[in-house]
Amino acid sequence: MRKLLISILLASAAATPALADPPKDRDQAREERNQAREDRQQARKESRSDQPQVQRVERAEPQIRVQPQVQARQQTFDRTPRTQSIQRNTNVQTARQRIDARQQAVQDRRDQRIDQRQDRIQAREVRQAARTPVVSNVPRPGTQPPLRVDNRRPSSAPRWSTNWRHNGKYDWNNYRHRHRSLFHLGFYYDPFGWGYQPYQIGWRLWPSYYSNRYWINDPWQYRLPYAPPGYQWVRYWNDAVLVDTWSGEVVDVLYNFFW
Repeated sequence: MRKLLISILLASAAATPALADPPKDRDQAREERNQAREDRQQARKESRSDQPQVQRVERAEPQIRVQPQVQARQQTFDRTPRTQSIQRNTNVQTARQRIDARQQAVQDRRDQRIDQRQDRIQAREVRQAARTPVVSNVPRPGTQPPLRVDNRRPSSAPRWSTNWRHNGKYDWNNYRHRHRSLFHLGFYYDPFGWGYQPYQIGWRLWPSYYSNRYWINDPWQYRLPYAPPGYQWVRYWNDAVLVDTWSGEVVDVLYNFFW
């Protein structure tokens, strides 16, 4: 027991110096903590200074794009009243010039159409005059006799109609294809020797062209209708012509009737 007490006393005596100076250890620990904190702050600052600095770019304000129409309108508004008046007068003159040019072009086309129409009418009259035989008292090439007034057709005489062409009974064209030799009359004797000239309805023949030597005595033989009194089918070159014997006027004609 005595030994146990002695060991306790010795242990307590050894621990007493360590407990005698506790404030000094606390202050030292606090300083160490403060120093460590300062070291950490310094290290953080140094690490920040080592990193590349990023320059802040200020965002530019967006520029509003003005449309050309708006710019033109703004420019127009910015002009002085005198400039605006001059521009207005220029625009009015330009518009008038365009209207005048358009009207002139329309008038030119109209005049051109009128001139062309007149040229066509004159050309038609010239061709008609060239085709129409000249009235003459003496037989000459390209002439027709004057209309007789002393021996006019009686008012009761029948008038000729060309409606027979629509009658199938007088289909002379198909009949000619089946009887070709019948329509081949051979040589034609021209009483004046003027040569062939196609006569049209309304023209007049000289009496020598519708004398009895040129008559078609049997029209039905060629599938032609019989001529009423005062009319006569005659051969004029290769044409079959129906003539009014009172006046010599051609009332009907079939071109290239004979071979």
